[in-house]
Amino acid sequence: MSGTNELDQQSDNGTTDTQKVQEWLPSVQKASCQGISECDETTPRCVNCTTADVQCQYLSHKAKQPNPAEVVSVVSGADETVPPSGLAVSTPKSDDRDTYRSSNASPGLESDRMGLCFDIHDMELLHHWSTATYATLTPELDQQEMWQTTVIRVGMNHHFLLFEILGIAALHLAVSRPDQKKLYYARATELQNNALTGFNNEVIQVDESNCTAILLYSSLLGVHILANRSETADLGLSEYLDHLLRYIEMTRGVRNLVIADWWRFLQASEIQPLTRLSVNDAKPPYNIPLECQQLGDLIQESDLSHSSIQAYNQAIDRLFWVYDVADVPASTHDNIRWVISWPVQLSAEYMMLLNQRRPEALIILAYYGVVLHSYRKSWAIGDCGAHLVNAVNAQLLMSRDVSAKGNLAAKGDLTVNGVVIGHLVPAKMLNL
Repeated sequence: MSGTNELDQQSDNGTTDTQKVQEWLPSVQKASCQGISECDETTPRCVNCTTADVQCQYLSHKAKQPNPAEVVSVVSGADETVPPSGLAVSTPKSDDRDTYRSSNASPGLESDRMGLCFDIHDMELLHHWSTATYATLTPELDQQEMWQTTVIRVGMNHHFLLFEILGIAALHLAVSRPDQKKLYYARATELQNNALTGFNNEVIQVDESNCTAILLYSSLLGVHILANRSETADLGLSEYLDHLLRYIEMTRGVRNLVIADWWRFLQASEIQPLTRLSVNDAKPPYNIPLECQQLGDLIQESDLSHSSIQAYNQAIDRLFWVYDVADVPASTHDNIRWVISWPVQLSAEYMMLLNQRRPEALIILAYYGVVLHSYRKSWAIGDCGAHLVNAVNAQLLMSRDVSAKGNLAAKGDLTVNGVVIGHLVPAKMLNL
């Protein structure tokens, strides 16, 4: 079985996506200060330079951060770089980063293997992951054990995964300790940037040695995007829709990277519990709410091409499967067990229609918002589902396509805390 994947497709100028990644990937090695030693990155002047009584050059040698918009393009297999938007994991403001470092100014724990410096507060993040965060990802005990121990062990050999683990823990602490959320969000962003750099080095060649780490990282990446509320707090509805579409692009990229070629290997690997389907894996006819049947009617009644109908039907089938295994919308969840199960199975054709803002594609997406809303008790998901339904509703109203879909439009507006919701999705499906 070959480890070659879709990342090496040629662009118009003859350059592969992999080569594009190599061109902009920054070095994550520490700057050398005055030729004395490696900088320990303590600001405003590192300890090594202070000891040697020389001028610290750390600030002039700080590495360029990767552009997450380009990462979206590489992971999703897109032909063009996606322009930056509210989704992008960005570099934290310098004052946030410096505040974090100064407030956590304990001696660093240096690792030559990583070429980076971890301090005692990063060990706090690792401790929080292994004692609290891991248990919020799934209700199934064998999967919890895998997230608690196996993932850390894999991360020790694939540092981009370890960075992401720490980043997710920082996001969890930002929610758990709101008085310190600014500091934790800043650290989560730094860790995410380091993770992205290492990840893009790894995906140049996917094989048995790294496909496990890539799958784990890609799964956590989707969680990071949804949970990083510092990136979405000030977004309008249109920008939030862009944000969610990029989350879907990122998550769907998992299939291109590892699932298509390495699924059988992963099913026999140490992360086998993650690859296992539900104990009562759903099969058609699915146990879905009566209201969902109108999605099928929408496709049948529309004047669409054969390829579009196929893409929509496949997306609806996979969505109904998630509804069944996660008991949506009857149950509410405080984990993320099935959250990414739908995006990872979407076809390229459906993604193209979604990016074109086709009304049928957007309405299907709104029903995925119901899935997210059923996971609103999860610290990582919260109100993402309600925001997504609102964003789709606003997009369709703006394009005036919603009026043509009378069977999906509510007779009146449902308002919750001043926010209009439920134009597209029956209110009772949102359990409001």
